[in-house]
Amino acid sequence: MIHSQTIFRWKILLLVKILSFLVILGNLSAQSRIDGRIVDKETGKPLIGVNIFFSKTSIGTTTDKNGFYTINNISQGRYELVVSMIGYELEKQDMIIFSDEKFSMDFRLTPEPINMKEIMVTAKSNKQWKKDYEIFKAAFLGNSRNGVSCTIINEYVLSFKDVGKDFIASSSRPLEIENRRLGYMVKYYLEEFTLDNKYVRYAGDSFFTELKPRTKREKKKWDKNRQIAYKGSLRHFLATLGNRFDRRYRVETDSLIEKDDWLSISGTKRDPLVKEGFEVYLIKDQKSGKLNTHFRVLGSDSLVSLASVESELMLSFKKRMKVRYRKESEEMNYGLDNWSTPTYQQTSYIILDKDSVIIDKNGRYFEVYMIEQQGYMGWERVGDQLPFNYGPPKD
Repeated sequence: MIHSQTIFRWKILLLVKILSFLVILGNLSAQSRIDGRIVDKETGKPLIGVNIFFSKTSIGTTTDKNGFYTINNISQGRYELVVSMIGYELEKQDMIIFSDEKFSMDFRLTPEPINMKEIMVTAKSNKQWKKDYEIFKAAFLGNSRNGVSCTIINEYVLSFKDVGKDFIASSSRPLEIENRRLGYMVKYYLEEFTLDNKYVRYAGDSFFTELKPRTKREKKKWDKNRQIAYKGSLRHFLATLGNRFDRRYRVETDSLIEKDDWLSISGTKRDPLVKEGFEVYLIKDQKSGKLNTHFRVLGSDSLVSLASVESELMLSFKKRMKVRYRKESEEMNYGLDNWSTPTYQQTSYIILDKDSVIIDKNGRYFEVYMIEQQGYMGWERVGDQLPFNYGPPKD
């Protein structure tokens, strides 16, 4: 009898292992892949060591000695593929990738002269450059704990100028940013940086590479710091809206049907916004139509609607949204920068620069300058950014 039970348990364990393997195999087969070759446009010769990556992620590779490359295990979603090599023009390709797709993408890169601006080390110019560099670092990397811990390894590629009231920075090569608090080396292709008395605007493509931890303790610290950086961020908030949308609605032949149990969930601890620690307030409707500080509770507003791609949503609201994150207090440096006393919760404001903006259900957003962040979210800068393919641990 004992022998029969042992055989039965062994068969059950074997069945579980087989099923688990099939699930893993199914997940792998759902991933997509890109193959291709990159050559010099003028000579046709293969280019070695070209960087090919998805912007704002850690997904990428380089070409081999014959100019070939492969990117495997790509999850479905919207991406911007960037092809970069010093001495050649940058190439970009917007893509929407679905499950289990295979692409063949070849590139012919156009040579361009390397324009390395040398910094003249004179007492006057060096002093001014250092002053400008400190202004740039504070505005670009930020003054948060993560921001001030970053180091720009090749700061000499930066140059600065004043145009009217605008302070403008440019870079002759990608910035190499070491973030020891989050455990990343970030290559940032700066396209624009403008600072005036009120606002800072910057844009560019970035590629994240994981640093190698010196100890297990440092690895645990990075994991913890990454979770803290994600929590309360704009991406966390947008992902929560996506989760809330799926919890509230089901789709039937392109129509939204509110689920029967939603009224008993909305505003309770089962509501994703409440569970994740967010409070949302919208501008009160007023005849004057002016942007003001009178807010109302979110109520039954959904904020997001269906987009043309299944994994994406359209974010839409009028004027300005206030977002409070209750599970994390403001940093001391935020109070110093804003001449205020840090509070136990983070308060931010979001403005859309068009009627509706595309986001995906993982909280990723793609349209440059279309989501304006103010308050705490706006205070956090490049030093607090995580790759778009970062996912917080499941509860």
